[in-house]
Amino acid sequence: MNSPVLESAEHTVPAKVRYINAEWKGKDDSPRIGSRESRRANTSFQDVRVHDARPRLEAGELTLDKNGFTLTQHHSAVTDFRDDNELERVYHKEMEALICRVTGADHCFARSHLIRTEKPIDFNDGYARFVHCDYNMKRLQEMSETVLETHGVEPQKNWIYVWYNTWQPFDHPVENNPLAFIDWESLPLDDVIDYYYTGRNNDSLVAAPVHSETHKWCYFPDMTTNEVIVLKQMDGRTGDRSVYCPHTSFDFLEQDDDSLPRRSVETRLLAVFEAN
Repeated sequence: MNSPVLESAEHTVPAKVRYINAEWKGKDDSPRIGSRESRRANTSFQDVRVHDARPRLEAGELTLDKNGFTLTQHHSAVTDFRDDNELERVYHKEMEALICRVTGADHCFARSHLIRTEKPIDFNDGYARFVHCDYNMKRLQEMSETVLETHGVEPQKNWIYVWYNTWQPFDHPVENNPLAFIDWESLPLDDVIDYYYTGRNNDSLVAAPVHSETHKWCYFPDMTTNEVIVLKQMDGRTGDRSVYCPHTSFDFLEQDDDSLPRRSVETRLLAVFEAN
């Protein structure tokens, strides 16, 4: 059942977001996206309304397993978010601990991080400009074992893998280009199709949804530098749980020209749950 607060017009903003073109659904082939040109060729803008998720969070109506996303507090000890060495040494450990705290995972291992600012180096670290998932469930086992190997950890037979992302602004609160995401309860798994990410000489199988009017878009307005969004990206557990949390950035259609540019850090993490 939709929350009355979620449906209230005063708690939504209009937005245009790019989806992968619906023509790809049902095809044997999959689109390949890794540049502005390939993104434009394979995606189209759709008009959506993005709902303020804070009232539902405060009412205790949001969970990672039901909705695929949540928000939590975190005061980082990082002094320079542009220093990759400090991020790997300090921030990765902070996010591993945060994921264990928020999800109840027994172990967590960071895979990577990404900084996004108003001055991207290339397509790959610019603000995300089309609706996507970061991974594909078909690669869950392979990716999990690769990360464990990187950390020098031997996988155990009773380990079950779940992948999460974290997203945190730095330097100042978010005034534009916030992150929006689809509520899993509104996303039929059949809407999610394969695509290949080809940026920076990759050819990685990932996933993304095609557009549907049923999708409920959410965001956390006015995020501060001490808040962290947690998104679920793959879940190897059984039961009625969220699997993906498709997401993208979006522009406020009516925004002051002097708004501060968004600066954010995101991490990709493998969580391990020990089966009884």
